[in-house]
Amino acid sequence: MYTDIDVKTVLALKNRCFIDVRSPAEFAEGSIPGAVNVPLLDDNERHLVGITYRQKGAKQAKLDGLKIVAPKLPALVDRILEKCQEKKPVIFCWRGGMRSQAVASVLELVGIKAFRLQGGYKAFRRFILDELAAFNLIPELVVLDGLTGVGKTLILKQLQARGHPVLDLESLAGHRGSVFGGLGGQEKRGQKVFDALLWEQLQGLNSFPYLLVEAESRRIGQVFLPEFLFAAIGTGKRIKVVASLPVRVRRIVREYTDMGEANMEETEAALDRLVKRLGKRLVAELKLLLREGNLTAFVEILLKEYYDPLYRKSQLPEEDYELIVQADDLPGAVAQIENYLRNTFQGNSLPARDGSMDQVPC
Repeated sequence: MYTDIDVKTVLALKNRCFIDVRSPAEFAEGSIPGAVNVPLLDDNERHLVGITYRQKGAKQAKLDGLKIVAPKLPALVDRILEKCQEKKPVIFCWRGGMRSQAVASVLELVGIKAFRLQGGYKAFRRFILDELAAFNLIPELVVLDGLTGVGKTLILKQLQARGHPVLDLESLAGHRGSVFGGLGGQEKRGQKVFDALLWEQLQGLNSFPYLLVEAESRRIGQVFLPEFLFAAIGTGKRIKVVASLPVRVRRIVREYTDMGEANMEETEAALDRLVKRLGKRLVAELKLLLREGNLTAFVEILLKEYYDPLYRKSQLPEEDYELIVQADDLPGAVAQIENYLRNTFQGNSLPARDGSMDQVPC
């Protein structure tokens, strides 16, 4: 017999395999991190059953749903077995209703022990919202600030590779946090997915004495930071990263060089949203440079006329920064920040020079 299981218990369960039996559209809107979508009904089938429910009632909708689902059951069971292997299947739908019950019952009939999530994805979503609302952030945030292109993200990636705790919010959001932030082939995420991934990452980072993060506004693309995290960024230790204009331009050009035709169209659409700020003439000039492939001039104008004036408004006076790092030389900048972390957080568990964890003496 399958076993009903609540959210807290299932998250503590080892060797689990989440199976989301909702439609692909429901799954895309938000699911449990790591879940596999094995839909009982596809989007169109779910729509048709919903029409029957509204027009003819629940009994007829169930009969129609059974006719659709019955031929799929062997393939559905095979896919669950393929995805879970030796792991324990945890079946869920929207509210822990008929869809998850049906799949868990079929697994039971063929001798596969499974769990069914009580309350379904709705219960998981409520759990995440409650956890984030009451989250006690233990590490002190060390916030990298600086103009676009100075290398903040590159520095964070190098520090992370060396064993330092890093929270990459733009990666979690699938967005770089500006009007052009959704370009470059990133997976754009909605609030539900972002919240779940954020909570999951914070579980593994909350025991560190410090946590490295990039300075962000409350909104990144389509998502909003929880209040506790945005407040912690505002009060964290600030490191200013600076770099020369030519270096910043080169870094941004490298990042966007692999744009395809679709991204070119997205870039032009993003430029149209800047007409009020930059004027029609400059936007037209930028589009021409883009079409000609002159990305160096394109990026330099954008930095001077849009990004730099915008971001300078949020920068602190230089005396308010803990450290100012010249990042034309990225390895040198990383070494400076590592030295600052060791001096500031002496006596706590910090990464050794080889990336392993050791105890730094006072």
